[in-house]
Amino acid sequence: MTQFSASAASIAVVAAIIYAWLRSVAHRRGAPAIDRAQSHSFWCALIAFFASTSWDLSRTWSIPVSEPNPSSAFIEALTPGIWVPLVYMIGLFTWPKELQPVRTASLEARTLATPFPKSLGIFVGLLLLAAVGSLWPASTVEGRIGVPATEITSVDSGGYSMYESGIATDGQLSGLQMLPIFIVALAGIVVAAAVVAAAILRRRPLAGITSEDNQALRTVWLNRLLRNTGIVLLAFTVSVLNYSQVNLFTDQNALLNYSALAVGLTLFFWGPRSTLKAHSAAKAPTAFGRLREQLFVLQYSTATLALLGLAIGWTFLTVTDETQWPSAQRTTWILALFTAAAMLYLGLNALYLGYMNWASRQAAAAEKHSAPLPWWSYACAGLLLATSTYFLLYPPLDYLWGFASPSKVIVAGLLLLLLASHGGFTWLARRVIIPWCVSAAEEIWYRRVLELRSMRVTASAVAAMLLIGYGFPAGLGLFALLIFVVPAVIVLERPGSAFVPSPQRSSTS
Repeated sequence: MTQFSASAASIAVVAAIIYAWLRSVAHRRGAPAIDRAQSHSFWCALIAFFASTSWDLSRTWSIPVSEPNPSSAFIEALTPGIWVPLVYMIGLFTWPKELQPVRTASLEARTLATPFPKSLGIFVGLLLLAAVGSLWPASTVEGRIGVPATEITSVDSGGYSMYESGIATDGQLSGLQMLPIFIVALAGIVVAAAVVAAAILRRRPLAGITSEDNQALRTVWLNRLLRNTGIVLLAFTVSVLNYSQVNLFTDQNALLNYSALAVGLTLFFWGPRSTLKAHSAAKAPTAFGRLREQLFVLQYSTATLALLGLAIGWTFLTVTDETQWPSAQRTTWILALFTAAAMLYLGLNALYLGYMNWASRQAAAAEKHSAPLPWWSYACAGLLLATSTYFLLYPPLDYLWGFASPSKVIVAGLLLLLLASHGGFTWLARRVIIPWCVSAAEEIWYRRVLELRSMRVTASAVAAMLLIGYGFPAGLGLFALLIFVVPAVIVLERPGSAFVPSPQRSSTS
């Protein structure tokens, strides 16, 4: 009870500080009310992010020898579920005075139809499924009893004193004991997100701004809430998987952290598209807008599934026995796993394009426009693939001490399979029927984005095969991750820019 009282007191103090800060931001003099509303919204989301991510779930399964207190685990597990609704609820009651919610008749929609970021919601839903799926392997972990520090002094046959000491080792709760704690933590996250989302959607319109700005403000708040929830779910999943992999090979945690970083970066850059403008006017979605929306949904969904497949497959890799002679078996499976993950990504994208082509078959006779990527993309990808291929076939054994090279035939076969998959996907991307009525420049941009994504994933897989599969220092594997997250829609020039590529016309699909 003392632990709970201390936690409640600290929450109350911090909540008062948050309230005072948000109130000061909202009532800052010398700035327009709409600008203060934007600043208030930003600070509310930022405080909620840091408050909800300042937890360490690993403390819930550790049992210190000096002070065993498993009951505090539930308090730690509920940290995000407490802070997210607390901060957002404080934010909903600290608006600028000129923008206080009022009871008035309004035609503004308060359903999930308009303000809710659907694509981001699907992405966070996939993270929730991953979090739920991580509970099963965690439930099978065995517990461990803590061992206190020992000091032994003995005298040998020659009369000499011998001193031995042992370091204290903390205990660990078993999977069956941790499962209720994990469920409470996950339920707290979901309930908190649902409660705050409902409060945002049901908030009465703010006085002093247009209905469009009210709708945009809801969208911004929901976007930030979902991104915050996604980050918390990601941290939860990583912690649970780390708990499940305590006795596994160390580079599994490295891959898990790389995958989590990629998903985290995705959430970080998935900002709200709606902006607050007092003079804004509602605009109907354009064909190019729907095309771009489809690109975002396709990318985030297929990339998430590919990363999840990679993480799941990694858990089935054999553990290297350091007492045995080095073997290439594990390395070979790692290369195959990265190849399979890249092909899963390309395959899922190809399946969607195939469905889109079938659904739009009535427009098969329409003229198609495509163009190759900029020359620098082929040069960079070619240099990376050539360098990686050379070191995959002829690894620097003097640097990789104790490394057993996999079969060159297998390595070459996997590389050819990746290149063939990329070539086939590029062929499909340049010939698939596009169901949107867009301009030739917009159609070319769409096809080039698909091709660059395929090239990016292929190059990232080959780089990961070398840097992670061959056991280079863990930090170098980040290079493969950076290639994977290169934003194709930003790197390529948008339609309407000064440079317009010469289209290649085709009348067949």
